[in-house]
Order: sequence, then C-alpha cells, then structure tokens
Amino acid sequence: MKKLLTVVIVFVIFLKVAPAIGVENNITITKTDSLKLEHCEAKFKSGDYLGAIEILDKIILAEPKNTEAYMLRGMCRSELGDYEGGMEDFNVVLILDHTHYKAYVKRGIARSQLGDHRGAIEDFSKALVHNPKEIEALNNRAQERYLISDYSGAIKDYTSIIDLQQGNTFEVYYKRGIARNEFGRYKEAIADFSKAIELYPKYNYAYFYRGFAKNHINDFAGAIEDYTKVIELDPKDKISYYNRAFSKRNLKDYQGAVADYQKAIELDPQYEEAYYELAHTKYQMGEIDAAIKDFDALIEQFPNDIGAYFNRGSFYMEIEKFEEALTDFNKVIEMNANDKEAYYYRAIVKSNLGKSSEACEDIKKAQELGEKKAADLRKKICR
Repeated sequence: MKKLLTVVIVFVIFLKVAPAIGVENNITITKTDSLKLEHCEAKFKSGDYLGAIEILDKIILAEPKNTEAYMLRGMCRSELGDYEGGMEDFNVVLILDHTHYKAYVKRGIARSQLGDHRGAIEDFSKALVHNPKEIEALNNRAQERYLISDYSGAIKDYTSIIDLQQGNTFEVYYKRGIARNEFGRYKEAIADFSKAIELYPKYNYAYFYRGFAKNHINDFAGAIEDYTKVIELDPKDKISYYNRAFSKRNLKDYQGAVADYQKAIELDPQYEEAYYELAHTKYQMGEIDAAIKDFDALIEQFPNDIGAYFNRGSFYMEIEKFEEALTDFNKVIEMNANDKEAYYYRAIVKSNLGKSSEACEDIKKAQELGEKKAADLRKKICR
C-alpha cells in the first residue's frame, strides 16, 4: 500500500506570542495541537485511522520529538496495511526512546507482516529485555518461532505466558499443543488440548488436533471419539470425516471407514485424497471391482491424475484384466516418460499378454531409470 504521508522531521523554534505558529503543506499548526493526542487515541479506537493520522501529522510538525505521536501514527499506518510507513514511525520512537518496549512489539508485528520473521523475533526479544512480562511480545514471538519451525522456542514462550497468566486462557494451551504436535511430543500435546477443552468445551479445533495426536500414538479409539465430537460441533468438517476414517481403518472397521470417506466426498466432490483412501479401503476388504469404480470416479473428476491411472492399473492386474491394466500403464507413461514403476509393471502385464519382446524393452527401460526390482525380472523375461 502507498504511504499515506511522508513527514520530514523538522526542528523549528516557535515564538510563544503568536496563536498560529506556522503553515506547512497547507496545514495550519496551532499550539492546541499538542493537546489532541487523546482525541487521536479515540479515533484510533473507533477505527478512524485516517482521521487520526491527519491530526497526528500536525502534532508531529509542531512537536518533532513527540514520541507518543509517532507511536500512535505508526499504529494507525499499520492498521491500514502500510507496514513500511508504520516501521518508519516506530524507528523514530526508538531513536527518541530506545527503552520503549511497545514500539519494539509493534515494529516486530510490522516486520512479521512484511515476511521478516527473524527480524520480528529480534524485536520481540528486545521488548522482553525491557519488560520480561510483556504478554503481547511473548505471544507474538511464540508465533514467529512456530513459523520458522523453532517449535522448542515456541513451546518455551507459550509456557512463560501460561505461568504469567496462571493458566486462564484456553488459546495458549491450544497453541502450545499445536507446537508440541509439530515437535512430535504427542502425549504432552494431548494434555494441552485437554486443558484447552476444559476451559472451552466447544472449541472444535482442540478436539481435532487432540485426535491427530492420538492417531500418532495409536490411540485410534480415542481419536475416533475426538473426531466424532468435532463432527457434532461442525457437521460439514470433511477433514474430520477423513481422519476418523483413517482411525477406523486401523481398528479394521472397514465399513465405518468407507462410510466416512464417502461422507467426505459428499461434502467435497473434489476431495482427491478421499477417493484414494476409499478405493484402498475397499481393496483391503477384497472388493477390488468396487475399488476400481472409485478410481473411475476419481479419473472422471481429475483426468490428469497420474496416480489414479497407476493405481487402477495395479488393481486391474490383481484381477488379471491385463488389457485394461495395459491401457492404464500406457497412459501413465504417456504422462510421464520417466516413470520407472510404470515401465516395470507394464513389463509384467505385457509378459502376461505374451508380448515378451515388448516386455523385455520395458524392463530394460525400468532398469535404466533405476528401478531396483527390474534386474531379477529382466532375467526371467529377457532370456
């Protein structure tokens, strides 16, 4: 976004006797302007950022060392999306007062919005030097650390917030749980999500990620309970149906898994992964023809999905429909001439169709592309 107004800091000595003390850029500056910060704060709180900036420009021209005027204007600019302009003002604040921890916080937020996550962390850390109990700095630094995959640092910051706030906010437990999930500390994450749920029983995301953590420690029954709760709170959550199906498959409840995958597809006919898992679940049930039909539906939705052709070809091989399998592997190779697995399996198909010389060519190509299983098959096919 374009800068709203660039103000050059000018140091001017004004005469006390004149009520109107100067004109800059058609703005009349009066002595009463220095008393308008409270009015600007009211405009800021009401969302009238442009109105606040208009007055703050006057105050800054009249009082070039007015720290709080720069601070408030920087906040207004940031709220308008002018993060670079906001940073300019926060920089001036920190030149005038290097201990102004709020300016470090706000500059850090602006840096984050501009994609400078490490610079943001540096600013939040400086704010905490001057005020170690500054919750906004801790919370923002935790989020920035999470974004750069410093999950250990994020956990440490969220723990500090919990200690300072004595555990009264569900959101911090939830965020620490997310960081612990990413760090692979699933049991600790489950404890955090459970605390978040205790504080806010209808927070569906806490149930969702607790289910995610439970799946990772093979507590599939517990995961099903959590995803069921999410679905109660949000019946259109397709991912919860998808994840609950995964848990059911691991408990060999294939019919339940099929129903959940079908519901996910019903909610989103473009849910590509759900088609795959539905087909593979039916394959596990021995219903290969039904699995092939699911890949038919997937290909109809996504005609360029190379994996769908490959998997359907593999299923055709299982039921010895070699001509159909050959058509699918031909399509895979047409789409990717370097697919070593497709050459390998097409060689098997061609061999079963009595096309030994063509099979031999395919297995040689698979071996050239690095398919490790090709050497043994080549000995059998290419004598």
